[in-house]
Amino acid sequence: MRKIAGPGHVNYTFKDYDPVTNPTGTYHTANWGNDVQDELRGIEDELSIAEAAGTNKYVLAAIKGLAIAHGKPLGELFFLNKYKAPAAFNKDSPEDYFPALCLDDGDHDIAVANWSDLVPDLRTLRAIYNEGITGEKYQFDVINWAVSSNVGTLTFADQTAEKALLSDYTEDNLVHGDFNGYRSVTLPDAIGNIPAGEYALSGIDPSARTITFPVTASDGSGGVTAIAEFYQHRIPGSSTTARVFERPGGVMVAANDADGECIAGMRRRDRGQGHWHDLKRHVAGSYPQITETSSRGVGSVSFDENHVQDPITDGVNGTPRTGKTNDPRALVGHMYIWGREYKAS
Repeated sequence: MRKIAGPGHVNYTFKDYDPVTNPTGTYHTANWGNDVQDELRGIEDELSIAEAAGTNKYVLAAIKGLAIAHGKPLGELFFLNKYKAPAAFNKDSPEDYFPALCLDDGDHDIAVANWSDLVPDLRTLRAIYNEGITGEKYQFDVINWAVSSNVGTLTFADQTAEKALLSDYTEDNLVHGDFNGYRSVTLPDAIGNIPAGEYALSGIDPSARTITFPVTASDGSGGVTAIAEFYQHRIPGSSTTARVFERPGGVMVAANDADGECIAGMRRRDRGQGHWHDLKRHVAGSYPQITETSSRGVGSVSFDENHVQDPITDGVNGTPRTGKTNDPRALVGHMYIWGREYKAS
């Protein structure tokens, strides 16, 4: 807004009437008054608060709501120790505003009508290999294409980034359980007979370095130099929705950890810690003796069939941890993503 500039101002500030130095006082001009009310209305307009007479709390309510909305960056992941549902802004209870989405709620699609900021943001998220460091890659090289009975197949280059992508997508799909309501592939340009566009994945073969998807196109095949991209939350055929994937018990892993995951955002099954097994047996006696080959490569050894194979260090990962899970969690939390704005249906 502008400072007061009406007659009688001093350096654009109000001055009281003074019969000698300021005999008229500072004029309150219409332009300045309109600026003030427009600025105040602008705060309320941000949260669609309608004009109302006889109140002195709605500008404050709007400020509180905007402070909540912008208190976190759009897309920030965070935890709460109890579940909290998204809550739309209410000018009469601004403190209850909660424009965040719980990622424990199963795989589902969200609409821009409810999440006007989050949906467009999610739709921009690509699968990126080595994001932010040397070797970053999000356009993955395709070397062959084929179409048979309206099923498209792309073969990727035998390169580190492409193999990492297919490995991570395979693992993520095993977590998902099937290809229904799963992720998609985006072709910025046509590849052979396959038109440019977004396609729902229907198969991944990391050993053959291929993906498959339904496509309406004539049969054919051939070598090609092309690229494919993977936008992790896009839904083929829609520009106003995004697909959110469940992450129960999810943890945050630093991107590009040397021993971590290659593609940020991919889900992974639990896994065992690297280890060897020690072979223990009873003293030879009444127990029947059997001969097996040790998994540690020390040749054939004789031991009782009632032996115990204890996990021991492999020299790299330390003493193995044992228990019901290899990821004992003492602090339970629900993972959320910050949407900045939420409107109820």
